[in-house]
Amino acid sequence: MRAAFNRLLAGVWLMALLAGAASAQAPVEYRIEYNGSAAGQNVRSYYRDLIQLVLARTEHDFGPARLLDVPGSSPQGRLLAMLEHGKLDVLWTATSRQRESQALPIRIPLDMGLTGQRALVIRKQDVARFDAIRDLNDLRRFKACQGAYWPDNDILRAGGLRVVEYDWIDLAYPAMRTHECDYLPRAVNEIDGEVATLGGDDLVVYDRLIIAYPMPMYLFVSSRNTALAARLQAGLEGLVADGGLRRFMAGHPATAPVFRPNRFQGVRVLRLDNPDLPADTPLGDHRLWLDLTALSPPA
Repeated sequence: MRAAFNRLLAGVWLMALLAGAASAQAPVEYRIEYNGSAAGQNVRSYYRDLIQLVLARTEHDFGPARLLDVPGSSPQGRLLAMLEHGKLDVLWTATSRQRESQALPIRIPLDMGLTGQRALVIRKQDVARFDAIRDLNDLRRFKACQGAYWPDNDILRAGGLRVVEYDWIDLAYPAMRTHECDYLPRAVNEIDGEVATLGGDDLVVYDRLIIAYPMPMYLFVSSRNTALAARLQAGLEGLVADGGLRRFMAGHPATAPVFRPNRFQGVRVLRLDNPDLPADTPLGDHRLWLDLTALSPPA
């Protein structure tokens, strides 16, 4: 199935190459959902900026293009439905078997796997308690705050961790203050900006411990939009091949703090399996994944 899909993309790409040789044309507009709220703004801008870069790098072969923001703040399930019904053209989201059955994934992790590497938001008064955690059994004494319908809820529960769900991420922060839950696992590329916006003096970023599992963040398009899939695949593959993706990450405000010298030196990593990981996930391609523990010398 994958080989057939690759042949299809190759054919579409060839057609695009021929079209690109024609005279100048008006830019094609690709619609994305873009929530303008302050919370998580850096992370949203990261994915938007990365798509813009991919479109720019592929302009010679595929023609000019630009992004059109569709304002809103919708749950992931609704966004996938909008993609399927032609109300959006491209969507970034964490993959799962269900999502790959609904839409066409571009299987290159947009953040080199950082979405599945989770630092914790905790109460400042609990730092010593979390310093004492050495394994998953220790962590199981605490309750995780999570958003409703997040795909990693099943991952945490499969690892025996307790999860309390909230409809919106904004509700998890006050829930920690009332001790309804004890920690909020957030991707290392989103936690700093989010805590700066939604946190306070009583909540801190705890990055001495990482919960890690494979959960790549992909671009998805409608299964009918193979032309756009070919363009995104080509652009991302080029960024991986010449090291441009890692350079982009090191320089973007949303991900640059991850590369701070020695930030993750001596970090404790608790690893979980992802029971919903699709079989075609390119885990064996080490160019696509960033190892936090390799960013600094061993402790």
